[in-house]
Amino acid sequence: MADTRLGGARPFAPFEFVIAMRYLRARRKEGGIALIAIISFLGIMLGVAALIIVLSIMNGFRYELLSQLLGAQSHIYVDVRGLTEPEVDEIQRDLTTIRGILNVGPRYEGQALFTANGETVGAQVIGVQPSDIANIPRISAVPTADERYGLIDGTFETFGVGNNGGDNILIGRALATRMGVVPGDEITLLAPNGSSGPFGTVPRRKAYTVAGIFTVGVHQFDQVVTFMPLEQALLFFAQDGPLTIEARVENPVEINDTMVSIRQAVGNGVAIYDWRDQSLAFYQALQVERFAMRLILSVVILIAALNIITGLIMLVKNKGRDIAILRTMGATRGSVMRIFLIIGLMIGAVGALSGAAMGFLFVLNIEHIQNFIELLTGVDPFNPEVYFLTRLPARIDPGEVGFAVLFGLLSALLAAFPPAWRAARLDPVEALRYE
Repeated sequence: MADTRLGGARPFAPFEFVIAMRYLRARRKEGGIALIAIISFLGIMLGVAALIIVLSIMNGFRYELLSQLLGAQSHIYVDVRGLTEPEVDEIQRDLTTIRGILNVGPRYEGQALFTANGETVGAQVIGVQPSDIANIPRISAVPTADERYGLIDGTFETFGVGNNGGDNILIGRALATRMGVVPGDEITLLAPNGSSGPFGTVPRRKAYTVAGIFTVGVHQFDQVVTFMPLEQALLFFAQDGPLTIEARVENPVEINDTMVSIRQAVGNGVAIYDWRDQSLAFYQALQVERFAMRLILSVVILIAALNIITGLIMLVKNKGRDIAILRTMGATRGSVMRIFLIIGLMIGAVGALSGAAMGFLFVLNIEHIQNFIELLTGVDPFNPEVYFLTRLPARIDPGEVGFAVLFGLLSALLAAFPPAWRAARLDPVEALRYE
């Protein structure tokens, strides 16, 4: 008597794979679902590929923006406005003794108008000690081959040389391009807090020489930021001392313990904040968008998997006689169920793996694809003025790829389960009654 237990205890047998492959290849006139299987395969393949591509781009955005934000700015800020010079020096000494802090330095930031070659642009002036420029990785680094970051023209050697810090400044690439200047050219700066006269406030005006041009990879940063020796910046803006003492740490992502140590060192009367207070909202927005895109594209894969349910239900209906014969020949209900689960898994596995391969190829050639689209349409699909970055980033995360492939497989398996259950519950007597 045939075993009627659902599933049985037997492992996947070779004949189950043979029958599954035969059913999968059968054409419609033979009661097969070849066309529906192809549609299901394409749906899962495209869904998995889209999931990998989108998540890789989101990972790239997250990594690039975080690297550039932390590589171009300080990690911790101590507001020293209103403090005396000895108090500022004491805070700076205290910060250098805290474990995990790499370097400490004073800064002043102000706004000025830049004039050159008939162009007038508002930009930010950051006053730093000349030796501190070497502590800003995205600026002091040797330029990359594609000039993504680093000092791409000029030199640091003259920065800070001369009376009161000298008259040499470093400017961002986008700002230099807009104003049409190169190293050695002069730019006139106008400070809003000038001297008072009989006709009102007269803006302070002074010419500076471009010593070097840098880029950090963020278009908005390169477009508005200029570095000036701290002593010269205080003189130009008529200030007595720096606005902040800023520090860089070993691990800016895990910064809470360092913040506690700084608070204990400087006391509660001084304002302290970190990079997260300035950029966290933007960073969290990226995380939310990443989760939303994963959810939406996962739904796309689920919808594609629904085609498997439709196809297998049709297959069970068309192959009812074959199923009944298998049952009368001694095949267990578990064997019948596994045959249809194998069909679903084959569609899911081939679709998911093909989608992973397609996603990999797309991500690895994303710059060529971007250039092709630009050549075809005449429009840059990734305008740095809109997207903050100078190139479209993509970073493959093995965990995300694994998630996409496993989700495609599980979706196919779950979609195959109801028709497989129905096939296993088919009564051979009823199936053969009208044959």
